[in-house]
Amino acid sequence: MATQPQVQVEPRILRVFVSYPSEDLLIAKAIATAFRDSLPAGHADVCFDKWFMEMGIEFKRQIEAKLEKSDVFIIVYTGVDKPFTSWELGFIEALRRNDPRRRIVPLYLEQLPQVADEYQGRSLNIPKNLRGLSVDEFSSKHNFIAEDDPMCVLIEELQEEVEKIKEEGHYPKTPPHERRKPVECVKNMRLGVFGYLKTTVRQVTKPQKEITVKTTGAALESIGSGLPPDAILVPVSGNPMSIFGLADEEMSWERFLQLTAGPHKESWREAITAVITSAQDNRIDVDNNQLIPSSDESKIYRIIMTTATRRWNDCQEFNLYFVEAYREEEYGNEDTTLTLKGLEATCRYRFMFLEDRSQFSANRILATQEEALPELVATLLRELNLMTTRAIRAGLTDPTFWSQFRGWPLILEVGAVYRAKEKAIRDLIGQILNARNSKGDLADLRKKLATAIGEMEDATRKANAELIKAMSAALQDLVTS
Repeated sequence: MATQPQVQVEPRILRVFVSYPSEDLLIAKAIATAFRDSLPAGHADVCFDKWFMEMGIEFKRQIEAKLEKSDVFIIVYTGVDKPFTSWELGFIEALRRNDPRRRIVPLYLEQLPQVADEYQGRSLNIPKNLRGLSVDEFSSKHNFIAEDDPMCVLIEELQEEVEKIKEEGHYPKTPPHERRKPVECVKNMRLGVFGYLKTTVRQVTKPQKEITVKTTGAALESIGSGLPPDAILVPVSGNPMSIFGLADEEMSWERFLQLTAGPHKESWREAITAVITSAQDNRIDVDNNQLIPSSDESKIYRIIMTTATRRWNDCQEFNLYFVEAYREEEYGNEDTTLTLKGLEATCRYRFMFLEDRSQFSANRILATQEEALPELVATLLRELNLMTTRAIRAGLTDPTFWSQFRGWPLILEVGAVYRAKEKAIRDLIGQILNARNSKGDLADLRKKLATAIGEMEDATRKANAELIKAMSAALQDLVTS
């Protein structure tokens, strides 16, 4: 008669499974090492995935096989802003319903993970105020462990469980002198955890104002030009919405355009749109030359795209930095500085509108093709904004300064004409930008814009020339006196 093969029974050992989020790998390794060192070899198994995973076998299946045999499930949790949602916890909880002897023990830095707050946890006892110490300082002054420390008690309990298992298997007990002291194991654990924490980020400061714009490729394509109304603006750092006089809160592009007001609304829209649309088709030479004034006209910001992210589900994200333009330090006589800046502003106005080859002169506007008109007026709008903002920053908005060169009557006359015509020009620019896809409307608006600029040129040409002459003479007097 054939003998039946004997089924080999796997020897009973204590199995401890260490579960952790991937970013806490080194902390979990220090904890797993401490448990492994504290328990007798051959009668306990500490399951740390980096120690038992085999290539060629499905990882999840390997983990499930270990979990099915585990007696103690250790959760490693280090941050209140890092939710612990491992499927491993759900798996062990399901096993525990049929075998309540299985233990779940969270180990944490600051507080228990929310999904495991029903279990008695153990603090790693390394508060943030100690992380500024060196490893040597921490080791010598703040790594005292009492024998009744909860972590020591846990290790001692596990050691006792191993001794019971050995006794049931008729193995001799571990001699007292060979048993690792829990205090020593916990000290090594804390030093390992502390050493890793010293390498983690203490603080991240983003000095720039940052906004993330979220949309989809389909939405961008359907809109033709500009941004889709349902694109989302998400303020990231630096209170960026304050640039536009808005509260720092997430909003749609449509809502942003509804809430913004004032003379710079169109330039803000055009600048943000230009930067984002320049990143289409995976371009890396994006338009980082867009400059905008703040709502109070006290600052100028350059818009810089840092990243453009495209996902397989067609979602797209654009990270924009708003970097304040460099302010030059002023030296020497204030009168000299102001006069020079005034001369620069007056000459820039002449270069923009009054010379034969001026890019924004009435004749140049009339000669511009309809399809090129929106881009031209967007540039004009930016220049008008910069001219105004630079004048404010330079202290050139006080009429008293200008009156010293050709008297109050001239300054008041020029100021009144310029303000009226500038408002009309800005209104027409906004209409052109909104009608960029309507060739018929653009032809009519081009004529109106050329007329408005021509009237401004006629009204300011003589005064501009007189101011340039007077300021040049004043500068000569300042440097020769």
